[in-house]
Amino acid sequence: MNKLAKFIVKHKILIIGLTALISIASVVAMLYVNVNSDILSYLPDGYDMTEGMDFMRQNFDMQGDAIIGVADVDYATMVAITDQIKAEKGIKEGGVIWLGMILEMAEGGGAMSDVVAGLTSNEDVLNLFYPKRNAGEPFTEETKLQKGNYMIMLQLNVPTSSTEALDLVEKIDNVILADYEHAIGGSTQMTKDIFDSTIGEIWKYILVAVLVMFIILLCTTTSLVEPFIFMLTLGVSILINMGTNIILPSVSVVTFASSAILQLGLSMDYAIFLMHAYAEECTKTLDETLAMERAIPKTFSTISSSALTTVFGFLALFFMKFEIGADIGIVLAKGVFLSLVTVIIVQPCLMLMMTKLHKKTSHRIFLPKLKSVASFSVRNRKVIVIVALLLIVPCVIMQSKLNLSYIKFTYDDGEKTEIEQTVDSMSNSVIAIVPVNASKNYAFLDELQGMDNVTATLGLYSMIPESYGKMLGTMLEKKVPLPAGFDMVSNFANNGYTMYSIMVNCEAESQEASQSLAQIRQMLDDNFGSGNYYITGMSQAVEDLKVITPMDNMIVNIVSVLLIFVVLMIALKSIKLPILLISVIELGIFINLSISYVLGQSVNFMAYIIISAIQLGATVDYAILYTVKYQRYLDVMPAKEASYRALRDSGVSILTSVAIMAGCCLSVALVTSNRIVGEITLMIARGSIISGLLTLLVLPALLVVTTGNRKLKKEGKRASKELKKQEKKALSQDSDKAFEA
Repeated sequence: MNKLAKFIVKHKILIIGLTALISIASVVAMLYVNVNSDILSYLPDGYDMTEGMDFMRQNFDMQGDAIIGVADVDYATMVAITDQIKAEKGIKEGGVIWLGMILEMAEGGGAMSDVVAGLTSNEDVLNLFYPKRNAGEPFTEETKLQKGNYMIMLQLNVPTSSTEALDLVEKIDNVILADYEHAIGGSTQMTKDIFDSTIGEIWKYILVAVLVMFIILLCTTTSLVEPFIFMLTLGVSILINMGTNIILPSVSVVTFASSAILQLGLSMDYAIFLMHAYAEECTKTLDETLAMERAIPKTFSTISSSALTTVFGFLALFFMKFEIGADIGIVLAKGVFLSLVTVIIVQPCLMLMMTKLHKKTSHRIFLPKLKSVASFSVRNRKVIVIVALLLIVPCVIMQSKLNLSYIKFTYDDGEKTEIEQTVDSMSNSVIAIVPVNASKNYAFLDELQGMDNVTATLGLYSMIPESYGKMLGTMLEKKVPLPAGFDMVSNFANNGYTMYSIMVNCEAESQEASQSLAQIRQMLDDNFGSGNYYITGMSQAVEDLKVITPMDNMIVNIVSVLLIFVVLMIALKSIKLPILLISVIELGIFINLSISYVLGQSVNFMAYIIISAIQLGATVDYAILYTVKYQRYLDVMPAKEASYRALRDSGVSILTSVAIMAGCCLSVALVTSNRIVGEITLMIARGSIISGLLTLLVLPALLVVTTGNRKLKKEGKRASKELKKQEKKALSQDSDKAFEA
């Protein structure tokens, strides 16, 4: 590190030039990073949702869907609209399914016309594709001339998060249907909403977070130049991190949006540590270059251990079954490492180049010394420890009962139009793929008709009369070539299986949806046998996530605690101290989650899982900073005095760290329309405040209670006496100021 420090100081112009080139290259690379906004694609293999999607992709050439509702148009207009949609790329052949497609087959002659002729009075079909009608009213030539609401179902042969799928929905929304009242739903639109609400707002996140952080830094640094140096240093590391994401197959939209803000909040301490180390070395020498050469190795030893605890917290996310954990973990771990590198290599160059300006713009720090907080914590230590212990059990219970949300990715926009409500009701469909056995299929459909929440069922057998269906089923089972006019069959039946879209009229996360799904599964078991069918859809995704989330939460908690415990045990050379530090931060995590329970808020399952790793990895640094100072003072003075002095010395640094992390994350939570990003950043902001308060109040009291009976060694007694003599002398010259000097 000494050799590296000398090289950095000597070649600062070269380093700044290379950094500028790397930053430009990173900006270009960032434009080509594959951003995946399909959150459900991170479900692991072996679950019903993913197995159903894989089977549908392989056998029906279907990788996504969209549901389109068009209001107050006549039949001729809908024909023109669907003709335009059919011409677009990304839709599988015959994948534009609407009432007109069925009518065209009925009017086209041949064998199929007799089969589908009765569909113009089929309640299920008309309720599905022409919902604004009187019950029992058939669709006639006269009806075609009237204006009504029509529904279209699209089957896509491209992934829902692909550029082709997103461009398709964009064109339908803003070009083809621009002049009509309409609504779009389904998996592709949901993915697009997540993408737009995040990518379109990322500039807003960064702008607001940087502004908030700049104000905080102005209050907590000693010069007007320091905030600019910090922002430039970490801005470079963020750009490089986002650019190097190009080496990954894809990055989730949540990671892409939140990683920059989290990296900024997590890494700012490193930049501040270097500035403090440099200032300290400047008091020992007039040579600024020499001071920097000494500060770099000193800072590296301090921040590397801090970065290690943060990285280990992120490594715990790799053990999640829900694969977005590894996605977030690798990007943030890479970001923390790059921040460490830029602070050690780039920041010294900027500091030395701005030395004169730094001195001209110096000012005092606008933060309290926290002497009264230190005194209060030590004086009331027993009460504080008892209160903390009493909080553990209720907080653990409350956080375990927290209401989780799974597929609510954006905030509600308020009251919805009639066509939007219809699209929403169709978007929650259960997709069932079953063998093409006619008698079993019709028995299954008869049972579905008795379910209250099922509004319609779209499938081959639901549209074809039983007399024709049995004949067609025999042909499909024996793989006999179908007659002309049966083109639509491939959309619903292939390779010995037929696919149903079962419309369930309730929210996918509701208890009713869960009960309806259980009923449908029981019917499938009874008619086709367990394991002989596939099932997917939003309700099934929720059920799979309900199984995955508790396991992931437990694994992340255990792994993050064990990894960070090992790091702390090595750093603090103790077993007892890591246990105390982790216990304090874990209490903060439980309190954080319990607040959401008390407020009656639901929490996104991703925020629930990753908050434990991020809050522990990021905020345990507060506890480390205080404990290291406490240990040093404990060698030369009694525990109560050591605790008071350690908190007095570290309080400003802890407050600064808390303000930076909370300010960055809270600013994003207030402006985002992406529910996942909003809840993650809100919980991290709240968690950093809670951890900071516990470090300032509970940890000093806890350490005094557990180490207060420690006796000073002879060297400690002599050092204590000498320290008291120095203090008495300092009191006559303005005690606090002289003592700190």
